[in-house]
Amino acid sequence: MTTRGIQQRTIDEKTVLIVPGPKLDNENAADMSSAIGAAQLEGYLDIRIDMSGLQMLSSAGVGAILGSVEISRQQGGDITLWNPSAKVRNVLEILDLGEYLSIKNGEAAGPTT
Repeated sequence: MTTRGIQQRTIDEKTVLIVPGPKLDNENAADMSSAIGAAQLEGYLDIRIDMSGLQMLSSAGVGAILGSVEISRQQGGDITLWNPSAKVRNVLEILDLGEYLSIKNGEAAGPTT
């Protein structure tokens, strides 16, 4: 499924991959929130956001993700940010979110562990 540049693909019965594209900002932050919310409603516990192609992350984009993290954790799952660029990782660190958010590098569409 694709909504305004945000792609979503099922990996397995508990895991979904969401790919925001080159930017996550005011234009598509609501679409990201909707994609994450739909995945949560569908019962996905492992929500992976592949940020490898993300070049620009605004405060609205950060908010779209942060607004959903606690819901996933309360359901026994998590939202994991995969492969953020150094620039995007720096934004997250400046906002002091590096330890709060789950951030990984590697194959985002790989098998669950």
